[in-house]
Amino acid sequence: MNKIAIQLSGQIRYWHKSYNDWVGFKASLEKEGFDVDLHICGWEDEYTKELEYDIFTTSNLIPINKDIVIENSKLDGNWSRNQQPISLLPYSYLQYWGGRFRRLYQKQNNIDYDFIILTRPDVYYNRNGLKQTKQLSLNWEKFSQSIFTIFTDGTSNRLGGETGSYARVCSDLLAMGTEESINLFCNGFLHCYLQTSQSFYAGHHTLPGLICMKTNLHNKTYSEIFHPRRQKKGLMRRNE
Repeated sequence: MNKIAIQLSGQIRYWHKSYNDWVGFKASLEKEGFDVDLHICGWEDEYTKELEYDIFTTSNLIPINKDIVIENSKLDGNWSRNQQPISLLPYSYLQYWGGRFRRLYQKQNNIDYDFIILTRPDVYYNRNGLKQTKQLSLNWEKFSQSIFTIFTDGTSNRLGGETGSYARVCSDLLAMGTEESINLFCNGFLHCYLQTSQSFYAGHHTLPGLICMKTNLHNKTYSEIFHPRRQKKGLMRRNE
């Protein structure tokens, strides 16, 4: 049986919706014959400390300086940055620590993963991801044998901001790959932290391209079928 890890890294919010979505997505993968572990790493605050993480193999919360954020709601963990630069709170930092906690669990339990899905806690797929898990199963050989390649749901070259230079821009919702590939990708945080200024020179959407340049990872855009949706406050949707 092929073993998959789903590694969630990022801000945990709208958990009353997201929790059940991940229960359903895990079940959909298991119906396709995969053995699935769920890992989560998010920011620690009053909201996240009270949540239930019983479906997760590992769950870890990283302390945050609340002086640099502002709460949008006290009920669903939704807050945003209250100062620039926006990269003061890169979730690549949570990908980095999430990867470290996952690898520690693997080492302690002698576990290897054939494939890892790296995404955010606040996203979902319609119908518990039945369409996505079927595609993963049908294309398993292509995915599982693509060493040192990350699969994303959209990459493009765009003219960048005030500099007018080209940047390799990518969606920040999803990266998939083998254990070797995702381990390299999660360590991408180390390539974008400027210790002298304690800030970052890569935003969420330019980070994947930068990591690939620094680590010699290949980046492949796969079908938009894998593009997840973001949870939003008051969102009403049909799960059928």
